[in-house]
Amino acid sequence: MPRRSTLPKHAARQRYVEMGELAALQQIQRDSEALDATALAVGPFARLDAGVVAAQDGKTRGAVTNLFGSQAAFQAETMALALSAGDWIDRLDYPAPADFASAEAWVDALFAGESARGPRHGAEPAVEYASLWTLWLSALPYGLWSEQISRPSMEENVQWIERLEHVLREAIDHFGVALRDDTTVADLACACASLVEGAWLNQCLTLEHPLDPSEPIATALRRSGRLLWRGATT
Repeated sequence: MPRRSTLPKHAARQRYVEMGELAALQQIQRDSEALDATALAVGPFARLDAGVVAAQDGKTRGAVTNLFGSQAAFQAETMALALSAGDWIDRLDYPAPADFASAEAWVDALFAGESARGPRHGAEPAVEYASLWTLWLSALPYGLWSEQISRPSMEENVQWIERLEHVLREAIDHFGVALRDDTTVADLACACASLVEGAWLNQCLTLEHPLDPSEPIATALRRSGRLLWRGATT
């Protein structure tokens, strides 16, 4: 027979909560392994109801299942498309350095645009890059163990960083600045991408600057981007 716990109630509750956290991670790991073995939807995609989707088009569930074969196949294909947003990266239109009088004005415009391109707390769902990024975020934990999640995610990330690298090189040449020793354009592009996606996490949660509610959240990204540029160039 299992021994009765001698822990105080609050300590026993904390112990089981921690065990529950581990069990949740182990479940994600198992789902990730299953995802790599077969076509499987996870996260919110696994709750996608073909009937609800078809009703938005004035049709019944059969309209979707006839096209995809099953609700599970529809869920898996929807997830795969949301994780492959390369077409959206191809359509990115970054500000042209030649349109700005100074490098810092261009940097402000670059990061203001990246903020606007990202998720917005409380925004209505729409088929746009910001919403697709949010859907990707919901599947991200499975990328710890699943190649089906990590591979397309990294391919898109590399595609985006290469776009940033191109426009940053163009700006460096146009404004006649130089990079600091031991710093490359690729370094700066990677740092910009990391900064932007970190800011987007905050944009999911608030419309305000985290330390200055009188400023919009975009201000944090613009000012951080300016610091990044100043630190990388001379």
